[in-house]
Amino acid sequence: MKIAKGGAPLLLLLAAACARTGPVQTAAAVPAPSCGKGADSLDSPPGKIWWDANRWRYADDEAATKAYALLVGGASPWPDWYSAYDSTLPAGTRFQMAIGGTQTPEMPGSFGTFDRISSVEDVRERLAVRDDWKPQVDRVVTYEVVTPVPVRIGPIGPQIDPKSCRYLAGRWSQFQAMVPRGTLFSHLKVVDIRPIR
Repeated sequence: MKIAKGGAPLLLLLAAACARTGPVQTAAAVPAPSCGKGADSLDSPPGKIWWDANRWRYADDEAATKAYALLVGGASPWPDWYSAYDSTLPAGTRFQMAIGGTQTPEMPGSFGTFDRISSVEDVRERLAVRDDWKPQVDRVVTYEVVTPVPVRIGPIGPQIDPKSCRYLAGRWSQFQAMVPRGTLFSHLKVVDIRPIR
């Protein structure tokens, strides 16, 4: 291999970067300093990342552009290629939910996951929880179902977070509890609460 003059320091930097330990930062995981035209534009950082990841799924640019506009405007919890199905979580089923701030374990939201939540980045990137939906995330609660819970189940659809100017890929498992708001906890018991960062 021939190294260009002055290329040795660059090789050292590349080697140091490759040797780095810890989580790998993706383009989607690094908040952009500015959204430019706004997250609703395909020219924005999240728009460009979405286009690179998803344009191939559509017959032409016009169809892909419409799909992005629907994603930004509709914020469906499910991917556009999937129809969530109705089911029931039986007693004994365990799941996790991220909470934060003044939210207590006795005040669960409507969405849970069967994947292990290890970090706030998991909540943002893999659960696609936008900052404006849940500004603070600092704990994970493991719940167990004690009386059956009717749910809608499927994979997590991607989201565009206008506040942080990020494309949140989603893709983990999720369910939406189909019970009246504020009543989910009557079907559950808390198994564990742990902090995340």
